[in-house]
Amino acid sequence: MVGYDGHRGWMNYLACHPDHQRRGVATKLMAAARELLLDRGCPKINLQVRVGNEGAHEFYRSLGYSEDAVTSFGLRLIPDT
Repeated sequence: MVGYDGHRGWMNYLACHPDHQRRGVATKLMAAARELLLDRGCPKINLQVRVGNEGAHEFYRSLGYSEDAVTSFGLRLIPDT
């Protein structure tokens, strides 16, 4: 899922079934999303990865992403079940 609010692009919920990982599927999806955002004049893409998900951290680093010096805040409105 990709979004653009006119200020920043956001990548949310990229997933690739384990049977199809390491075949370039996620890389192609990220490239397509990047092109969609570029076509709309998006200057920067943000995404969040949970602490401890080192596989995802390495994947995004391999695509040229780097960690931003920010703190993410959240407010849960409905408890997890």
